[in-house]
Amino acid sequence: MERTFTIQEASLMTGVSAHTLRYYERMNLLDSINRDDSGYRRFTNYDLDCVRFLTKLRTTKMPIRQMQQFAELRRQGLSSAHQRRLLLEEHYNAVLASQQELNHSLEIISKKIAYYKELEEKEITNEEDSYHLPTYIAMVQAGKINHSVHISLKAETAAQELIDQLDPAIL
Repeated sequence: MERTFTIQEASLMTGVSAHTLRYYERMNLLDSINRDDSGYRRFTNYDLDCVRFLTKLRTTKMPIRQMQQFAELRRQGLSSAHQRRLLLEEHYNAVLASQQELNHSLEIISKKIAYYKELEEKEITNEEDSYHLPTYIAMVQAGKINHSVHISLKAETAAQELIDQLDPAIL
């Protein structure tokens, strides 16, 4: 018989709070979690793998509705593998686009930091004198394209983590 885990053990093993585990179950992101004779949840290794994958989806800002759609497709078995792949590819592409926007924003911030350092080093206090600094010119040129950031800094590695964590058994 396969070993099962209490909600506290599952929480420790996945890094997800017991409250979140209950929420995932309530939102139908997890298959029906088994209960012991006393009615306490008992998580299997499969359940824990699903939670870990859901964590990757949340880290990459997948909306709960899409996660629910994925979970429903997973319950349909391998016949839904194509739809699951398409859903994940769509999300993957969105994460990559957001990552590119984030990288561009970080580049602009880096140039702004370099500009302030140069101002300090050269002890420039006159605004007009600062317009001729190489760092000011680079900062202005880098900022000409206006991008917005949609995801947290963790997303920089989230796409790769998502790929690395794909387990065919839970897809």
